[in-house]
Amino acid sequence: MKSITRVIAVTGIRSEYDILFPIINKINNDNQFCLKVVISGAHLSDWHGNTYERVKEDGFIIADRVDSLLATNRNTQRSKAVANLISGLTQTVERESPDLLLVVGDREESIATAIVGNYMGVLVAHVGGGDPVWGNSDDPIRMATSKLANLHLTTALPYSENLISLGEDSWRIKFTGTPGLDNIKNEPPLSKEELAAALSLDLKDYIVVLKHPLSSESESSYDQMCNALIGIKAFCEKNDMMAICIMPNSDPGSFDIIKAYKEFESDRIILRQTLPRNIFVNLLRSAKALAGNSSMGLLEAPLYKLPVVNIGNRQRGRLNAGNVRYVGYSKSEVIEALDHAVFDSDYRDFISNLNNPYGSGDAADIAIKFLKSIDLNDRKWAVKQKLI
Repeated sequence: MKSITRVIAVTGIRSEYDILFPIINKINNDNQFCLKVVISGAHLSDWHGNTYERVKEDGFIIADRVDSLLATNRNTQRSKAVANLISGLTQTVERESPDLLLVVGDREESIATAIVGNYMGVLVAHVGGGDPVWGNSDDPIRMATSKLANLHLTTALPYSENLISLGEDSWRIKFTGTPGLDNIKNEPPLSKEELAAALSLDLKDYIVVLKHPLSSESESSYDQMCNALIGIKAFCEKNDMMAICIMPNSDPGSFDIIKAYKEFESDRIILRQTLPRNIFVNLLRSAKALAGNSSMGLLEAPLYKLPVVNIGNRQRGRLNAGNVRYVGYSKSEVIEALDHAVFDSDYRDFISNLNNPYGSGDAADIAIKFLKSIDLNDRKWAVKQKLI
């Protein structure tokens, strides 16, 4: 009989948990695996909605909670968080003796998990390697995590090729697509009336706004958000629409973005802290456009057939299906781009027929099949003989 594979997944924020969820949910329901989750970062923050409750409600065993989010808007926040995570995760790994560590992306949790796995001799599976991000401290963190990780679950075929060019063995790499698409396919639809009731809103036509700070421009976050909102508000007033704005991530500059949101909050600019997955998915299904600079504009919006207005430099240079228009912060640019996204029928028809390079919503099935194929007793997975 094949032995049980003990997996610890690490999550620190709402956005990457939603990417991780389809895979760990599939693992949790497979008797070949024993899954536990380490919760950290913004999940444990009142300011960010205590989203660890969502992890508990989803039925996962919590191996540990590691406090790693400092209540500061300074650049010291993230490097100190990595230190806290390495210390806490080391204790957890020593106690739990997992066979595999699983982590997503390019944040503090990813590099800390990869470092702990490397030093403690535990295989690390990394979701989302090989994906470039313009002008952000997260980009080199993602690449460093890839060099430390043993297994790669990539979200696009060009990103698999990027990892090979970094010296990663092709047999370590599996293109799965982004697991976030699985969530969209699996969530049942809600009517607009049900959605309005859940949001406590008199819901008219709307766009969704998701904007995060860019590490290389964090000192400008407040001014940038204010400028973006000037254009967004003017567009909504002109067209009798509303903008439903979701709180940013926890990076330095996020307090400034929230400050701007609160100054603009009105019957046109609606602010929400965090939303349950079914509400969030259905909110995007009925939106006219997505504005801001979230990665979901590239990864997930094509499945929604949703046009995206990416404001500023975050996400520039990344692969997209053709549904993303990049603009600056001027009022006229934002309004013109939103007009094009919402009202140009030819453009919307074009977007409705796009293929998504980030997969088709079966990432979890592909990932678990790959993980099951690995012989944990074969040292080839643990030892990288090819580093360049």
